[in-house]
Amino acid sequence: MVVEADTSKPSSVIPGFMQGQLDNSRGLLPLAVQAQRQGLSSDILWEQVVPLAQDLGREGDQRGKYLLSGISNTGAGKGMTGFWSDLAIVLSQQGDSGVDVIVDAGRYVPGDPRTPLMQMSDSVVVLTRPVLPDLGALIGQLDELKEHLVRVGHGDHLGLVLMDAVVGNYSSRDIERQLGVPVLGKMPWDPSTAAVYSLGVPKAKKFKRTGLSSALTALAASVDTQILDRTKRLGIRPAPKEEVTQA
Repeated sequence: MVVEADTSKPSSVIPGFMQGQLDNSRGLLPLAVQAQRQGLSSDILWEQVVPLAQDLGREGDQRGKYLLSGISNTGAGKGMTGFWSDLAIVLSQQGDSGVDVIVDAGRYVPGDPRTPLMQMSDSVVVLTRPVLPDLGALIGQLDELKEHLVRVGHGDHLGLVLMDAVVGNYSSRDIERQLGVPVLGKMPWDPSTAAVYSLGVPKAKKFKRTGLSSALTALAASVDTQILDRTKRLGIRPAPKEEVTQA
């Protein structure tokens, strides 16, 4: 399940990857309204998700890939401060049931009301470019985010993903040493392949062999390893999960 929790803009998946095949009648904002009226539960959550484009013919089959789309009214997002804690709990319950949940939180800011989503996550991944202006701007937000994670005993859940810039890239080792956060993966600059996800363009024959596809596969494996190593160290058995293949 992909959750678009970026409150600064409407859904980008429905008009992009799904090419407008669905409207915004279901999603995060209707879920928040429904939760305010009758509380939030797993059943209510699943009423508001939609199948991703390749699974549109699989209604009711929770083994597919699903989307909780972003808010259609960015102004309404400012009034959802009390909603995020409840959503974090219900999403965590999905993870306990064997559903992989990926939350796109967009840009994190100091005092962010969506912090409970990060605190309840098995892995918190921050995307940045490995150049000095971006890294300098990241330090304050990263320190605050680390503090929030440490408070709930999840200080080691944080990691970085580096998106290549044209010039001036710092090495992963230098960044890890300066920021004190592990680098989980690196993304190449590959707009043609990225357009498959951002715009829904057809996959080229060599799609799975592109640098971006390989980097995404490696990142998923790196995050999985981080989580599994932690659960083994703590003596926690992860919930059984359905085998997931790359779309």
